[in-house]
Amino acid sequence: MKRRVFLAVSARTSAAALAGAPLAAAASPEPVKSINRSKAKIGAYYLGAQTYTFVPSQIRQDMEWMADKGTDYVCPALLEQDLFAAYENHALIAQEAKRVGMEILAVPSRWGGLTAGAPAVPSLFTILNPQTWRLDENGSSAIHRMGSGAISSVHHPDTLKFFCDTLAEMYKQHPEMAGFIIDEPQFFGVDRSPAAVAVLGRDAPMAAHYAAARDFFGKVCAFAKQKWPDKLTLLFLKAHYSADLIAVGAAVPHLDYYGADGRPWGLEDDNKMRGSGVVESGKGKILLSGRGESFIRAARQQKGRKSFFLVENHNLRRGMIEPMDRNYPAVLALGADLYLYYYYPVKVQEPDRAMHVVGRHIKAFTQGR
Repeated sequence: MKRRVFLAVSARTSAAALAGAPLAAAASPEPVKSINRSKAKIGAYYLGAQTYTFVPSQIRQDMEWMADKGTDYVCPALLEQDLFAAYENHALIAQEAKRVGMEILAVPSRWGGLTAGAPAVPSLFTILNPQTWRLDENGSSAIHRMGSGAISSVHHPDTLKFFCDTLAEMYKQHPEMAGFIIDEPQFFGVDRSPAAVAVLGRDAPMAAHYAAARDFFGKVCAFAKQKWPDKLTLLFLKAHYSADLIAVGAAVPHLDYYGADGRPWGLEDDNKMRGSGVVESGKGKILLSGRGESFIRAARQQKGRKSFFLVENHNLRRGMIEPMDRNYPAVLALGADLYLYYYYPVKVQEPDRAMHVVGRHIKAFTQGR
């Protein structure tokens, strides 16, 4: 089936399904409504949920759990192929979020190999467009072997066009989305692709590569703001990045929010986790011990810009739940403008216990307890 025909059929099928009697009958007549009495907004990362297994009652339960905690935004991952393979799924998530008083912030995942998000798969655009591939100093395109594989160069015009065209398709299909989050942009390194060399030369300093990446995401956000001025643009980096990189990220223009993702504890607890085998734990990717504050300062140095954190509660050994519980209030006390948490993320021992801890702290925060 051609893509245009698929989308038309998909939209009609989705509208019929969402208006169907079984779903309407199953919905609570008086659903939980999200109430947030805090000064900060709260969002829930909902990555990879209800994509190829699709259970409407479970989506409803998930949304009501989030709403009970005072969540403002649901943040589903959006692969580029989801726009032609998972329309109904995202439409129903949006409907159920709205029913309980929440909005949607999309997480464009693995687009061009230049964003993180989930799942860790190659970008369709990138593998189909090798002329865009970024090359490292050895001429290799396999820059992110554990994630997206090949990455498209920010210097190639096709890469920017892909981002803009895909955003336009996203908002066309899902106009209710409140904005999008650029998750851990993968742009920090030397680019020796022909497109990069043509612009920067072969011996450009690292600062020039950083500036090019900054300008690329600035153009993406500028396009979004020109077309949809009321839609939010957000970008975050890893909390353990250097001061230079923090400044580069903060300088991306046309952002509403800038922030970091990291663990909800400080250096003392993090040092105890060295050698745990858990990705990024014990390596300083934390929100306390001054790391979070540096991102708040960087964000607020830009006129009108707000700060935010993705408080990471994925990849948790059971022994990490106690320090998360103990330190969570201190993270919420940092004073960011938006806090995101993962809803039932991957690789968590005792996931129900971990989510109970997160939910308890978030609800106490949003209800002023």
